[in-house]
Amino acid sequence: MIKFFRDRSLRVHLLLLYVLLAILSGIVVPALGVQLSLAGFRKYQDQRRQTDLEALGDSLTALYEEDGRWDRRRVMDILHPAPQWMGMRIVLRDAEGGVVFTLAPLQIREGENKRGHGHGMMQLLQADTREFTNHMLIELSSGGKTLGRLEVDYRTPSNRLESDFLSYLMRYTLAGAFVMIVVACGLGFLVAGGLSHPVVKALERTRRISRGEYELEPVRPTGIREMDALSRGVEELGRSLAGQERLRRRLMVDIAHELRTPLTVVRTQIEAIADGIWEASPERLSTCVSEMERLSGLIEDVESLTRLEGDALALHPEEMDMALFLDPVLDAFAPVFERGGVELHRELAHGLVVEIDPDRFRHVIDNLLSNALRYTSAGGRVEVRLFPRGKDVVIEVEDTGIGIAPSDLPHVFERFYRADESRARVTGGRGVGLAIAKATVEAHGGNISVSSQRGQGSCFSLTLSCV
Repeated sequence: MIKFFRDRSLRVHLLLLYVLLAILSGIVVPALGVQLSLAGFRKYQDQRRQTDLEALGDSLTALYEEDGRWDRRRVMDILHPAPQWMGMRIVLRDAEGGVVFTLAPLQIREGENKRGHGHGMMQLLQADTREFTNHMLIELSSGGKTLGRLEVDYRTPSNRLESDFLSYLMRYTLAGAFVMIVVACGLGFLVAGGLSHPVVKALERTRRISRGEYELEPVRPTGIREMDALSRGVEELGRSLAGQERLRRRLMVDIAHELRTPLTVVRTQIEAIADGIWEASPERLSTCVSEMERLSGLIEDVESLTRLEGDALALHPEEMDMALFLDPVLDAFAPVFERGGVELHRELAHGLVVEIDPDRFRHVIDNLLSNALRYTSAGGRVEVRLFPRGKDVVIEVEDTGIGIAPSDLPHVFERFYRADESRARVTGGRGVGLAIAKATVEAHGGNISVSSQRGQGSCFSLTLSCV
């Protein structure tokens, strides 16, 4: 059975499940209903039979009291063949146990009419020779004196009419069960199709994504919440993968460019020296060394970022008063800002203790201050703020520089991403500083965000948990 269900479609599984449930309900429920109906009917039969026999006992007792003895003829008048005694064997015994009268069991059978024409036009009585299944004993007494007893043997059902009723009940119950199974199977077919169709569509769309077709057109809602959520999830997955693919291609181009530029300079210098075009002067060799250092710095940045984004980074945290930590850093940058004509302002709240790795966190602050200075023109202003927010400590570095375009804001923390590639080449940025800063802050259990408006400056915000 388990093998049969393997490698089957969702529609087949649902349909088979509906059919199985329909068959089980079509058998179990009707069978239970028939059993309950039979139990109720037999209980009614027993109660009616008990009542009839008690009434018969009262009549026989009254007859004995009237005659002072058992009169067989009068007993026969009372126990004449009547519908309620059909299928019963009734024996009347006197007080000594002798048989006074015996009523043989009778049943109704179909026979010919008096004229011998047709069938089933009248019903005749005949002896019932079937085995008995039940026995009942009724004591007859009056004034404390035992007059006799009735011994009754009967079966359930006791006659043809009752058998016909039970047969009728069974036939129509089975017919109703069959109709229920057919209807349930039809509904199961429709429901299984409605549930499996969106899943099949989602499977087809995922296959398109695996082939690189990331841009998917929206599908019409099915009205099933989970299925619609699945379709939207597949569409969002496609859009996300499309964006990741664009970033991957751009990343490869940026890495190739970053590696090609210093290698090209070094190669050109060395080839010119080897060909005798240029003399191997200290200045030219210094240029080669500078480009190799630039290449080495790029490789180190990538390695650092890889360690930070993985689980291999080992931090050495210390409890630091952030104001005391930031003051020396800002003092070190003050001359650089002064030469660039940019005002550096600080507003630091004291007593805010955070657990950080001072060396690694210093790189984060250095990067933010360097970027702020790089993209803020002379006469501008950079403000560093430190303040509490609930149980957190917030550090903000805000500048009045050129800002970041809204389309670039979601990507500024991605490695090798540049909002303005031409400007970044001139300023010498490699496009991994903010990615390293983000990974470092997250390694400390914090988060970093940015808000900006083009032409009005940017504000980078770091949030750390206070000790």
